[in-house]
Amino acid sequence: MKTIVSALIVCFGATAAHADDLQALSTGFDNAGALEGWSEHLPEGFTRKWLEPHIDDGRLVLQPVSSGWFEDNQAGHLFHQITGDFIATTRIEVVGTNAALPQTSFSLAGLFIRAPREVSAASWTPGQENWLFFSVGTAAPAGEPHYELKTTTNSLSTLQILSAQTGPVDLRIARHGEIFTLLARPEGQQWAVVEQIIRPDLPLVLNVGLTAYADYDSVAPTYPNYQQYNTQGAPTQNADLIAYVDSFDLRRPVTGRLPIANIDAPAFLDVIAERRADVLAD
Repeated sequence: MKTIVSALIVCFGATAAHADDLQALSTGFDNAGALEGWSEHLPEGFTRKWLEPHIDDGRLVLQPVSSGWFEDNQAGHLFHQITGDFIATTRIEVVGTNAALPQTSFSLAGLFIRAPREVSAASWTPGQENWLFFSVGTAAPAGEPHYELKTTTNSLSTLQILSAQTGPVDLRIARHGEIFTLLARPEGQQWAVVEQIIRPDLPLVLNVGLTAYADYDSVAPTYPNYQQYNTQGAPTQNADLIAYVDSFDLRRPVTGRLPIANIDAPAFLDVIAERRADVLAD
């Protein structure tokens, strides 16, 4: 049995020789140059949906204006372009400008993964957005701690809102082929799997990074005029979120995509156990 499992990992997983090829992209935001090499999502003719990201006292600061990722609405996104499987982890804390949490609805920040798409205000067409995110802050009702999980296929968005807690939290998304595993670790706790999302449509190359958005109530009056929102922004501005990012880490999984059709059930369970240990490891 172990021979079968080992063969599967060698054939379909990342080998030790390739295990560290993403680690150079990891950063602790402990110096002014930590944002070098990052790309910012800002199509020509679209308004910037956050204040310019900057580093302050060893943390990346993300402060959105009234904005949101929903269907064809776009918001702030910093990213690296990654090919193949990965494990992305961030340590982040979301606060309000005048309270422990934002007091405006759908004000959150976290990990964001998007299919690359080159557009401008002049060339943009609706119905082509493909992405998913895992964020923390407050959703609805506003002022309570939540996780928001959202997956968008051809600009149709499906979300989940789950209870969270205030304070720093580690968020993680692990990609194994079409399977995306979302994990969270609040301060002082252990890693826990929150959800798995299956997205066979997403390409081999993805933009992987961070997002922050806030105050959907101010964005809502533009719906569904996505072009107006993307190019002019929300008609009112009441955003009250600040996200402090301590770190962003990337690594390759040791285990890879499961060749389900080619293994028996016991081997399948063994590989699942090894892959679970991989995504829970620091």
